[in-house]
Amino acid sequence: MSSLLFSDGDLAMEAAHQHLDSGMAQRVLESAPTIIYVYDVKTGRSTFQNRRFSELLGQPPAAPGEDWSHFIHPDDRLRFTEHCQNLKAIKPDETLFWEFRMRAANGQWRWFMSRDVLLSADAGGKPHLIVGNAMDITEQKSAEEHKEILFGEMRHRAKNLVSLVEAIGRLSRPRNRPDVDDFINAYMERLKAILRTGDIVLSSDARTADLRAVIETAVAPFCSDDSPGRIVLEGPPIALSERTAGSLALAFHELATNAMKYGALSAPAGSISVRWSLTDDGETQHFSLAWNESGGPTVAQPKADGFGGKVIRHAVAHEANGRIALDYLANGLRCTIAFDVPKDSAR
Repeated sequence: MSSLLFSDGDLAMEAAHQHLDSGMAQRVLESAPTIIYVYDVKTGRSTFQNRRFSELLGQPPAAPGEDWSHFIHPDDRLRFTEHCQNLKAIKPDETLFWEFRMRAANGQWRWFMSRDVLLSADAGGKPHLIVGNAMDITEQKSAEEHKEILFGEMRHRAKNLVSLVEAIGRLSRPRNRPDVDDFINAYMERLKAILRTGDIVLSSDARTADLRAVIETAVAPFCSDDSPGRIVLEGPPIALSERTAGSLALAFHELATNAMKYGALSAPAGSISVRWSLTDDGETQHFSLAWNESGGPTVAQPKADGFGGKVIRHAVAHEANGRIALDYLANGLRCTIAFDVPKDSAR
């Protein structure tokens, strides 16, 4: 909300006049595309606003000293109170933001984003007048809500399609062929692993997925409540693009599947450590991750990659454009993954 505030007959009016003592300044305020207001921290009221307030809300001009709280949506009033408390401690070089809804004369709730800064302080140096502007973001909020509905519908249809593919596969399989059943089960689990990662991406406003969440989601089906702590994750937050997240989710799903069948998770004392880091050389960020298994049965280098190994290599090398190494050590499998990330971008 953008308004300029002054009070008759007190220091607020004097301070406001110091900043608005010309007709030109007044015309600038009245022609602004946003609501401009001045809020008196001591009285808790906004006593002046430009005419954009009336134009956007269809409400009559607020009288000096009028309480605006009755215009604010009931669900936003607690945050409004908290915001007003924060204004009592605002610093000279600080800008406070908040989003809220106000009721228009036609009953519609309109969204605003407010920016507030300190206009003047009292003799003791405490905040007195706050000047702010409120931009109408109703259309932006509506677009975001519409996008969320579309993404939700897309996820719903994708899951229905996966269920249909699974049903067709099972109905079409030859009878008494356990190998075909095993293939269908493995294939469907891979599809579901990618879908679960898509849910993580859709829950993020930035349409990215946090690496830790991707790993946790991929290995969750292989974890037991009876033996917590068998898989330890350690590393900084890293935002992944949807494509990279889906590819890595598939790789981690295959690693966990292999660990459950042949590796660390197939033995009671087995465990997995997953650690990653991100280094910066000024232009590029270098990501590296190590998946280390221990405490499982002795492993040996296979003569050739099985299907799972091929899936892992393809997911990392081709889909995520990364580098991967699978080392079959005496104490367990070690998988290392690395790729470069341009600065200020989600991988």
